[in-house]
Amino acid sequence: MRKEIYGYLAVIAAASMWGIGGSAAKALMNQDITPFLLVKIRLTLAFLLMVAGLFCYNRQLLVIPRREIAYFAVLGTAGMALLQFFYFYTISLTNVATAVFLQYLAPVLMAVYAVLFEKEKLGWQRGSAVGLATLGGLMIMLNAGSTNISLLGLASGLMAAVVMAFNTIYGRRGVRQYHPLTVVTYSFFFAALFWWLVSPDAWTAGVIHAGNWWLFMYIAVFATVVPFLLYFTGMRFLSPTNVGVTACLEPVIAAGVAYLTLGEVMGWLQSCGGLLVIGAVILLQTSSEPQAAPTKDKQADIV
Repeated sequence: MRKEIYGYLAVIAAASMWGIGGSAAKALMNQDITPFLLVKIRLTLAFLLMVAGLFCYNRQLLVIPRREIAYFAVLGTAGMALLQFFYFYTISLTNVATAVFLQYLAPVLMAVYAVLFEKEKLGWQRGSAVGLATLGGLMIMLNAGSTNISLLGLASGLMAAVVMAFNTIYGRRGVRQYHPLTVVTYSFFFAALFWWLVSPDAWTAGVIHAGNWWLFMYIAVFATVVPFLLYFTGMRFLSPTNVGVTACLEPVIAAGVAYLTLGEVMGWLQSCGGLLVIGAVILLQTSSEPQAAPTKDKQADIV
């Protein structure tokens, strides 16, 4: 029971850091920092920090076979790189709370994938979760509140959910075969490389000043590296279901922080839609149907 408490605390801390990080990203974009630039710098700094940490902690976690380079390249580009971009781009077009709520449609997409392609049965709990999430997403889209959501922002948020679902489904093999820190490090590497190739220009002179670099470092450390480490630590002590439900605190925290620091206000219809999405995720992940047991990766013995 004591280890489970550590697990819950770790995941709650990770969700809190991700939620606060969304407001920090919005603050940078309010200073004319583009989502392209933010994603590129965030991923680059995160990768460098991960490499430095693993080089000092355990260099063997940096070793992968050549045959796996293609796998990690796809995971980093089609998964991590696009996920980061669509999430921040949605924030730039809408607000933090909306971006997080839309991204959290991903578990519903994963359930649909499991039914269609993995032949899992859709029980009443999962069916109800899909219905609640769909209704919640519709309410967010209609948005009778004071914050207007453009069609481009909505499309970007939905793409973030699609990419997040892909990143999770495609990343399962990597997590099962390698230590999560190895998977995250190489995901950061290929994601950062992708954006440097797509957008090789650094940035316009005068856009970034000393104060901005502090925010960039905060996002890289406390909204990327540290929460991922805490999240995977929690997975060592909790079942995937418990980890997922606890991580659902992120949109609640993000909305609260955005309200307190950025003055963002969600209308009642949008707020109710967000609550329905959160309820759908919780219902989906607390289904009484058998859950897959945590797997032990082949690098676990070297940690």
